[in-house]
Amino acid sequence: MKILKSLLLVVLIIVGMILLLFILNYIRLYVSYLINKSNYIETFKVQGNTSNYVPQGLAYSKKYNIVLQTSYNSKHNVSMLYITDFETGNLLKSLKLIEIDDSNNTNHVGGITTDENTIWITNDYEVNEYSLEEAFSTENDYIKSLKNTKLPIRGDFCMYNNDSLWIGDFFLNPFYKVPDNNPLLMGYNYSTEGYIDYQKPYCIISLPKMVQGMTITSDNKFVFTSSFTYLIKSGLSIYNNVLEDEHEYYSLNGQDIPYYHFNESNLDKKIKLPPMAEGLFRINDDLYILFESSSNSYSMAYPRLNKIIKFNIKK
Repeated sequence: MKILKSLLLVVLIIVGMILLLFILNYIRLYVSYLINKSNYIETFKVQGNTSNYVPQGLAYSKKYNIVLQTSYNSKHNVSMLYITDFETGNLLKSLKLIEIDDSNNTNHVGGITTDENTIWITNDYEVNEYSLEEAFSTENDYIKSLKNTKLPIRGDFCMYNNDSLWIGDFFLNPFYKVPDNNPLLMGYNYSTEGYIDYQKPYCIISLPKMVQGMTITSDNKFVFTSSFTYLIKSGLSIYNNVLEDEHEYYSLNGQDIPYYHFNESNLDKKIKLPPMAEGLFRINDDLYILFESSSNSYSMAYPRLNKIIKFNIKK
């Protein structure tokens, strides 16, 4: 009996210490957020964070002056596209994502980007293409994919910039083996005919792990958000352009693709952010960043950022 009581006391002490560590960590994260809050400007409301929806990708259309945002459903209901007016922050429409075969897209939709004509949305090992004009003008409560294409890597985020479509992998799977054991970023040429050969990127870049979103600055630096769980701060990493560096070759589908590396040698700056940073976009020198911590699926997250934050990258 005494041994049982001693064991119970030890268990209670361990549980108490774990709870104390959690509380202290929450306090640490919140104090850090309050200290740095003056560097951020809260803008419009994050959409798709209720009913088990989890906000993910973020993009901006200058043509229509709108913000595009994706959310997947943790209970595997249909994934969503939200369109918000950039000036007012008002939600213009919520669109269900429908596949070519008229089935619901219930995948873990992640990245979203646009070239002002096509919307690309990545999910798992697939990229879906939609019409931006249709998304903006439709009276329906859904939008149907025009094209679904398998990818050679997981498509966890994407970004269009200057005739290039970039698709990258978050990579947190010990059974998913790639050279260097790092996630990959693939750059695709977007031809004048609007065709992309997703099996033939013009370059491949080795990434840091747990990247959630990316953008490219006006001086061609690569910016990435990275995060994992609500217990750890997110990171914003800025890398110099590596495409002019010497490169190796990566063998993909029998092709030798120029292969580069983002690493400490070309890291320009690293900035801490609140936990659970996801997609982002850039307008001039301002970055707009989405956090998934506002989702009701992460009720334990703290601080819960239910608005997209903006800050000036030059500052």
